[in-house]
Amino acid sequence: MKRLSKIVACLGMIVGVGVLGAMSMQPGAAAPTKGMPAIFISEIETNSPEDYANWVAQGNKAIYDKIHVENYTRVMVGQAAGEDSGKVFAVQTGESFSKLQENGTLFDNDPAIQKIQSQMAQVRKLGNRTALKAVRFEGRNPTSYSFNTRAVLSDEGAYLKALDGLRSLLDSHGLKEVKINCYRVVSGRSDYTHLISLNCPSGEVRAAMMDGVNEAWGQEWIATQAKLRTVVKNGTFKEITK
Repeated sequence: MKRLSKIVACLGMIVGVGVLGAMSMQPGAAAPTKGMPAIFISEIETNSPEDYANWVAQGNKAIYDKIHVENYTRVMVGQAAGEDSGKVFAVQTGESFSKLQENGTLFDNDPAIQKIQSQMAQVRKLGNRTALKAVRFEGRNPTSYSFNTRAVLSDEGAYLKALDGLRSLLDSHGLKEVKINCYRVVSGRSDYTHLISLNCPSGEVRAAMMDGVNEAWGQEWIATQAKLRTVVKNGTFKEITK
């Protein structure tokens, strides 16, 4: 457990991952976001994550029939994530906030989707919700095992350039499958400005990445980026979407 705690602490120093953006705290030039996805992250209160995931699967099927988008809602659960361990999160992604709003209105007027939403309410209660806009997006693996960090960035533009360096390091150390995504918090902000998510295809790849960044190459990269961010919290998360 001590070794895992050290790994988690070091990874948090690597990537400032924050979810809600206040650009007044970022003196550097803001990154362009046109063409980048927008996401909503909702905390879900439930006694049965598996039952909730099953209901989401039914909802996703009805949504696919409506707009032909697969897995519109993805379900994540915290693993080694501090106070978020065991908590369930629902993530919805769209090409823009306007598109997410358009979809939401469409779903509100669809009887089949509304029936599933009503039934889903029996196994879950909606908690805090955050709106984020990607400023770097490499995509997601079909099943996600992620390492997420929430942080306050002092210079968004400089940090995004630093992530280019991390991309090169991961590639050169056999970790090309790890996707680096960074989101600026737009609404719902509390104590962080960005969420950085290292998205892996399996727990094994994520573990290899966590081991790798504790080697000399990872520690050197961490040390050079310390001035650009202040980590708030971090943790590992697993996707349980059906």
